[in-house]
Amino acid sequence: MIKNIFLGALLILALGQLSHFGLPWWILVVIAGLVGGWLTKSVWQAFFAGFLGGSMLWSIAAFIQDNANNSALSEKVGQLFLGVSSSQLILLTGLLGGIIGALGAITGKLGKDVFIKPSNRHYMQERRRR
Repeated sequence: MIKNIFLGALLILALGQLSHFGLPWWILVVIAGLVGGWLTKSVWQAFFAGFLGGSMLWSIAAFIQDNANNSALSEKVGQLFLGVSSSQLILLTGLLGGIIGALGAITGKLGKDVFIKPSNRHYMQERRRR
């Protein structure tokens, strides 16, 4: 279970970083949806994998952009939000990316469950297997 979450998060991070250049911000939803539908076995696994991968991806991207201009832009944006520091903006950006990634992964998992027939096992048999 934990292995699928971390593998999904790393896959979202890697594919998101590769597709970062030239594609819109919402490509994270598509990537997380594909990974969530392919790798995860439950909605909670999809949520945590998407949240972890999306938050790492956007936090790292925000940190790189912030260091590229010596925090000049983030300080000005922070002044607009009543004195928020640049590190708090990076955390907020990571939180937003995590929510977007989690919702995309949940959508992918539930979409897979709709279109692909689940196993014929009884609910309690499936519950005991975990």
